[in-house]
Parts: sequence; C-alpha cells; structure tokens
Amino acid sequence: MRQVFGNATILAGEELECLRGYVVVEDGRIAEVGEGSPGRSYVNLKRGVVCPSFTNAHTHIGDACAPDAGAYLHLRERVGSKGLKFRLLEDRERVRQGMRRALEEMRRTGTGCFADFREGGIEGLELLRQVVEQSSVSCVALGRPDGDPPERVIERADGFGVSSVSNYTREELRRMRRLAERLGKLFAVHCSELRDDTAEVLKLEPDFVVHMTSASPESLEEVCRRRLPVVLCPRANGSFAAGLPEAGRLLECTTVALGTDNVMANSLNMMREMEFVFKLARGQSRDEKLRAELVLRAATINGRKILGRDSNAIQEGNVADFVIFRNKYIYEPALSIVHRMEAEDIRGFVIGNRYVRRV
Repeated sequence: MRQVFGNATILAGEELECLRGYVVVEDGRIAEVGEGSPGRSYVNLKRGVVCPSFTNAHTHIGDACAPDAGAYLHLRERVGSKGLKFRLLEDRERVRQGMRRALEEMRRTGTGCFADFREGGIEGLELLRQVVEQSSVSCVALGRPDGDPPERVIERADGFGVSSVSNYTREELRRMRRLAERLGKLFAVHCSELRDDTAEVLKLEPDFVVHMTSASPESLEEVCRRRLPVVLCPRANGSFAAGLPEAGRLLECTTVALGTDNVMANSLNMMREMEFVFKLARGQSRDEKLRAELVLRAATINGRKILGRDSNAIQEGNVADFVIFRNKYIYEPALSIVHRMEAEDIRGFVIGNRYVRRV
C-alpha cells in the first residue's frame, strides 16, 4: 500500500530539519522524503506541519481511574506503596475504564507510543495488554513483581519498571537486573525523586532513570559523565511538590525523553509537557539559544530510542507514525508545536498504513 502526502512543512530526520515538500509511505514505512511537489496525485496537506508522533516515556495509566484524588496529600501518602493510589487500584473494572480514557486522551493529543510502569504484577500487566490491544497507541509495558515471581513477570513484560530502590532489598534488585539483562529487556528505575539515591541506582546499571528532581550537583555530573538516558516528568514533579529537575543541563548532556507520570496528578498531554520543559529549561539555564528542537526531540524521537523501539523520525526506512498539525504559525514550526499548538490543531495522523483525518 502506497500513500503520498504533499504540500507540507516537514520536520525531517533526527535533527527535525524544516523542509517544504512531501512524504511517501509504503507498507507502513517511510519510503521517501522530498522537497517540492511529488507530482499530480497526493493527499494535499495544505502546508500542514508533519511531525513525528509523541512518545510518552513514563506513565502510570492505571491511575486514570482517580484524577486529582488526594491532591493535597504528601507524595508518599498519595502514590507510595501504602498510599491512597493502591487502595483505589483494587477496583479492577474502574482501573480498566480509566486506562481506556487514558489511551483516548493520548491518541487525541498526538501520542503514538508510551511506556507504562505497571503495578500489580502479572494481573496488572495482563489488564494493561488487554486494554492496549483495542487501541492504536503502542505500549512498552514495564512490570514489577508486587508479590509475583519476577521470572514470571518479566516473561509478560518488556522489562522492569522499578519504583524507589528503597522498596526492595539489594538482592531483589540485583535479581531483577540479571533477569532483564539475560532476556534482553529493559531495566528502568525511579531515581532521586524525593531523596538523592543516584549512587545506589547507578550500581544497578539501569537502561534509563526517571525524575532526578532531588539529585545533587555531583549526582547530575555522574549521570552526565555516563550519558545515562533520563526521562523527565517536571509537570508531575511540580504537582506533587517534589521539586523540579535541572532540565536545561540534562537536555544538553545526555539523551532525555519526556513523560507525564501519574494520571492522578497530571494530564497525558505531551504538548503541555513540552511547553513546560522548554520554558523551565530556558529559565533555569538563562540561555536564549536553547532551541525548541531539543525539547521536541525529547518528546518524540528520543523516547523511542530509550525504549528500544523503531525510530519514527521522518526519514526513509523508518516506521510511519506521525502527526499533521495545522500551519498557523509561519516563522518557527518546531517552536510552534512546542509552545503554541493545542489538540484541536491536529489535522490528522498517519499510523503505519492508516491515514486518520480529522475534520
């Protein structure tokens, strides 16, 4: 199956280079990206902006069953291992319905792939898989034992998504790390969310870490030295009153992806996340040259790189998974997506061989 999309502003390749031209999709992959007109027969995008779909690299979508519940509780009381969240997650049907709403929100706001740190052991993973099967959003499911043997959990997951290292013994953590490495699966850890536990986390050699809100300058330096991938979720960190990460520094020194974290505390809208990160990073760094493309890569291409998924950068050979925005702002297309576009500005999606057009 072959489709041609022309008369477009394309944010092409790994660098999101802006060009005026066309994209050819064949058998679910990008067959050609070119400048100018593709010829006579094509889908006219009316100078719309073609951008890789968003990758939400850290979520807990089971929490969508209880938005804003316990909003003024401490983070531990709200989502800790004995917190309000886990009492609410006991209602399986309520959780299922919340997950469906979460997937609808992600697709509506341009997300094509997400990573979920799924609670509930095997049962939690199976529920997540059932819901995702009915959606056009792809999922990287990172499980945790929660009473089940880790060997059985990792069979059903794409890896382990570990909560704070303080919730496990050293041997439990090493066992999970060995399992993930042996099976070629991901091992990711919440890191320095409320206290600086970076040194403990780094001993486990994770594939990536999440948060870094409480990391000391020395810990940040070590993460940068190792070029360890980091997923930032600053809107959720702010909502939880847990501080804010050094976004500007991390964006410059390592591979950064973005996530929206707990749906109890935060929406799944990656456009909101990008705007917050962009302005936070510029404000912290006082660097007016920090470009929007750096943040847009973190919200799109980098997440898939960190999660080990095929790239959706708009270049030949890559999977076709992109969003088409109305072209309302003519000067800086990447910047307009990062800090001006809204969900209603999305004109359509291309997901493999499917073109989903919005009126």
